[in-house]
Amino acid sequence: MDARTAGPLLRRVARLYSRLQREGVDACCGDATTAAQCMILTELGRSGPVTLADLARRVNLDKGWVSRVVEAMTRQGLLRKEPSPADRRAVIISMTAAGAHLCCNLNEMLDHQADRVMRRIPPEERPNVLRALALLERALQEELGGQPLPTPESEADSPSCCGRVARGPASEG
Repeated sequence: MDARTAGPLLRRVARLYSRLQREGVDACCGDATTAAQCMILTELGRSGPVTLADLARRVNLDKGWVSRVVEAMTRQGLLRKEPSPADRRAVIISMTAAGAHLCCNLNEMLDHQADRVMRRIPPEERPNVLRALALLERALQEELGGQPLPTPESEADSPSCCGRVARGPASEG
């Protein structure tokens, strides 16, 4: 396979998977939560509390736009903002218990969705697909300057997600 076929195939796969995720998010979260809010929740689930500037970098969106989404999510009771102990100008964003619960529901739905997709692949081919996905992930990371993603143990979809996120620096009782 050369670049003329790899490029279109990769774009089609990315579009199909994004579409499938959007449909799942709509089914899981309904109209109350936007795709951007889900992206912010899952990023906070992976990273834990971060500054607003760091969150904007992590989700690759404009800081002002992320600030407005965070404000809306704070009003909805999904996030909390606290002053940074290290920098008076910075604000630390973390999930509330309600935000952590929604994040875990979202990640469970996405995991089930991925399982359903993988079950459509013949069992003898699944290890090859997983190896290819791992190679693709590594190539994408290298293309992006070697920025590693969190390890699987720190991913929001790990079994400890709900407890770990809800026990932030100012967790609710």
